[in-house]
Amino acid sequence: MRSSDLSQLEALGAGPLPPQRKLEVIHLDTPAAIDICFTTSELMAHCPVTHQRDLYEATFAITGTATLESKSLKLYLASWDEERILAEDLANSIADDLAAALGDAGARISVTLDQNIRGGIAISVTATRAH
Repeated sequence: MRSSDLSQLEALGAGPLPPQRKLEVIHLDTPAAIDICFTTSELMAHCPVTHQRDLYEATFAITGTATLESKSLKLYLASWDEERILAEDLANSIADDLAAALGDAGARISVTLDQNIRGGIAISVTATRAH
């Protein structure tokens, strides 16, 4: 039976923590890249012009030999709650942060943000990174 190393994780099991821009990575005990997908409706930021809340359905797809620890991802996403940022910039920023955290173990990363409809217009943005 394969067993991935969890010894370096700090957020998991630490109790309540404040939002933070720190992503923890689990390097998987796998000989080949696998596909991993995270989906959440708990991402919020604010429009930089109107300051209205923008709520997102977010999907993070990773192909690689590592994954994100889900509690650190949740804390990371909560850190965007008060930011004033366009959906396009937010998707790119998150994709950059995921790529930096995963390094070469994240062979392909895709971040898709589907913004809740506002003013009758739906916005969907996808940012990808590949090593």
